[in-house]
Amino acid sequence: MEVLKYITGDYIFKKAAGYLSVEEDAAPIQFNTTFSVASLTKLITTIAALQCVERGQITLDEPTDKLLPELDALPLIEPAEDDEHPFKLKAATRKITLRHLLTHASGVCYDIMDPSVMAWRASRGEESMAVKPDILKAFTFPRLFEAGEGWSYGTSVDWAGFLVGRLNKTTLEEYCDENIFKPLGMDSTTWRLDKKPAVAERLMPISLRAPDGKLVPGPTNFISEKPLVDELGGSGLHTSVPDYTRVLADLLKESPALLKKETVDMMFTPQFEVGSKSHEGEFKQAGFTSRSLVGGTVHEWMRPKLNWGLGGVVTTEEIKTDVYYKPKGTLCWSGMPNLVWAINRELGLAWVYATQILPQDDDFSLNLVKQFETEVWKMKP
Repeated sequence: MEVLKYITGDYIFKKAAGYLSVEEDAAPIQFNTTFSVASLTKLITTIAALQCVERGQITLDEPTDKLLPELDALPLIEPAEDDEHPFKLKAATRKITLRHLLTHASGVCYDIMDPSVMAWRASRGEESMAVKPDILKAFTFPRLFEAGEGWSYGTSVDWAGFLVGRLNKTTLEEYCDENIFKPLGMDSTTWRLDKKPAVAERLMPISLRAPDGKLVPGPTNFISEKPLVDELGGSGLHTSVPDYTRVLADLLKESPALLKKETVDMMFTPQFEVGSKSHEGEFKQAGFTSRSLVGGTVHEWMRPKLNWGLGGVVTTEEIKTDVYYKPKGTLCWSGMPNLVWAINRELGLAWVYATQILPQDDDFSLNLVKQFETEVWKMKP
């Protein structure tokens, strides 16, 4: 499913194609089909956190230790020198800020992505809890580095969503419902499917690309594990493309409803000094996190052209090859089942591509996204 919006919030292109599943009697995808959007959730949570900043509840650069003492207490983990002792722990000395959380510079990761953390899990008789919706149980594992001294994709934005809930003495779902979903008329968006059965009824199931290239039924509980103790600000949202593009359209406006214009300006501002530990760490992981954002291949020459804004990767120069184009000033991110969004305020364009296929960076989906995005930026609103 593909969507494009421009500064007035109108569509200049939209298309729904394919079927809801691989079953022979599967119904066609509709434009109001809903999706488990995985890391597309992070943009919504980032906006919620920035609303708290605008409200004066917290700043981007003050320590979060008093609001998130569980996170502050996490030690740092380092690989040990021998197999008998695969990791060692030490106390952290630098405090984590909201900016660290929103830019993945806090030191937390997804446990399954780091061998030292998985060794720590194994030493406790535990398996990965990468997307378990219970933050204090699943995400209180050692951090990889001191805050601000690196970049690691992981649970930072989940902690930011937890912080939003604590600041407002509510849950992330209730906060976003009142401050994001209702103001924009997003009635097909929720973390909790039991509260919005119409969203669950229209939810496209996950399909899996088998080694022979064919699609087969995928996991039924992808980022929907029960019981849902906490809403995961980094991965747990269910929504439709029309709902999600309402958010992107709002960010394009001269007078956004969700945030002040100067706050939106900050979202598109590179947060890392080129060559810093955080900037280098971001690029080091780009082959895993950003392939769908740069046409399928992360080249070394892209290093100075990619940075992190607030909510996603931001391009500081255009990315251009013989078969792909992304303009300067594009903010974008993706979701594991091959979903991607991007927004460019100078061009007045934003788009979403959504499907429900695993694994991440499925080659067919990557190629389709690459072609679609390249054509999008040629359009004139």
